[in-house]
Amino acid sequence: MLKRPRTQPFAQFLLAFSTLMILGTLAVIDLSRLTPLVMIGAGVILLNAVFMAFIWRVRPTKNTGWLAVIPLVDIVACIPIRDAGFDVLPTAGLLVIFPLGWLAFAFQIGTVVTGVVLTVLLPLTTLMRTDGEKTLADWVALGALPLTMALIALTIRIIARDLTSVRSHADSVSSRLSHALQSSGRDGAVLQALLDTTDDAVAVYDTEGHPVLLNAMAAEITGRADIGALAQETPLRAVFAADGVTPMRIGPDFVDAVRAGVFAAPRVLQFGEDPRRVLQLIVRPVIHDGEEIGIVAVAQDVTDLIHAVEVRDRFLSTVGHEFRTPLTVILGHADIALMREDGDQDRWTAVERSAERLLRLVERLIAAGHSSLDVESRSGVAHVGAVVKHAVREVTARAEERGIQIVVETLPDLSAQIAVRDLFSIVEELVRNAVEFTPEGGPAVVVSARADGTDAVISVVDRGVGMSAGERLQAFDRFYRTPYARDHAVPGTGIGLSIAASLAEAYGGAVTLDAGDPDGTVATLRVPVQ
Repeated sequence: MLKRPRTQPFAQFLLAFSTLMILGTLAVIDLSRLTPLVMIGAGVILLNAVFMAFIWRVRPTKNTGWLAVIPLVDIVACIPIRDAGFDVLPTAGLLVIFPLGWLAFAFQIGTVVTGVVLTVLLPLTTLMRTDGEKTLADWVALGALPLTMALIALTIRIIARDLTSVRSHADSVSSRLSHALQSSGRDGAVLQALLDTTDDAVAVYDTEGHPVLLNAMAAEITGRADIGALAQETPLRAVFAADGVTPMRIGPDFVDAVRAGVFAAPRVLQFGEDPRRVLQLIVRPVIHDGEEIGIVAVAQDVTDLIHAVEVRDRFLSTVGHEFRTPLTVILGHADIALMREDGDQDRWTAVERSAERLLRLVERLIAAGHSSLDVESRSGVAHVGAVVKHAVREVTARAEERGIQIVVETLPDLSAQIAVRDLFSIVEELVRNAVEFTPEGGPAVVVSARADGTDAVISVVDRGVGMSAGERLQAFDRFYRTPYARDHAVPGTGIGLSIAASLAEAYGGAVTLDAGDPDGTVATLRVPVQ
């Protein structure tokens, strides 16, 4: 229903205009038809139009039911005009539709019935005063009038109800949309403020690659790099690959690559001129209810971290080389002393073993200071059984100190494509860890080897304290030590497993850690056979 339909004067204005038009037409046809009763009816209609113009200006919103009097009076005023001209101007009979439609549209059903009754009341009175016998045709004509008016009123009423329903639904939808827009605006402001607090660059794009939301850091990067739509063929300014030389570009293939998951894993980029910043970038599609709704890109500034790692690696390399020189001298003098056979053989043997162990630790520190291991000059072939026995012998003394037995199961005759000293370093590290993480006097450590297709598999199984899933995942990180190792002062630097895994990978193999059954840890080395 229209807003404030009772106070809108349009039906009254149309009725007044139609009345004037009919009066003018009747004056042309037959001026005598404009009787005093007709003029009074027309005057009432015009006065009601003036009154409704005033109501329109005031626009009351409460207690407007009394305004039904105006269309009811209009119905009565239309009757003499209709009677005066219906025979020569049938449209005069239609005047009553305006006030009756107003009643049906804006007022209660009882008022509408009253209006319908009034349309026939005066014609009925006129018929009753007519001399002569009333024919069936007279009564049928009289009955057709209220029936027609009732049907017209019913039609308008139905239309009004439909309009009310539509208006109510539209208001409800409008209210929900308004609330959603306000809520979206608030959420957007909160999200923007939240994203601006992070040092990471966060950018959201639509499915076509156009920017939707950028935080402050992302706006700076996209502005300086001249990044527009992701699907637009653009050479980026001041953005380079990890090598710092290859310039980066984006284009239509970039969005397809994002959807294919090419950028789901972190990518390292360099940004800026001097000094450059190192960024770790992740770009992924945003999926909601199985449908792609956008693309999100997150770039983390890892410049300080990269510099810290470089400083650490340089420090480890420098310290390692400084330590290796005097250790080499010590080992040389120990060898000379052992050759003299002067009665201090046991003492010099202990010195040599300790120096060799310290030298291996120094080599691990040097290896930890390099991002990758160079094995091209160290390639070779190692007999698995012999190396495993040698590594076990090296750890046996420590195992006896702790009251732990090392059991070596039958070793097959296998040769692996790995340098002897590297295979020895890996196996020794795995066996030593198994001994150190088994409580004193605990179950034996079992070492075995077998062939598995094109790989030689060496297993070291202990029944010690074991490791959680998270600890096994972090065990290969450089300098990581488990809480148990720290709390119980287990010897070690936290780089042995990292070096062992790197050595194995350099030869095409792998080191894995699994939970023991029912407890402990199973360390497995796989290396290609010859």
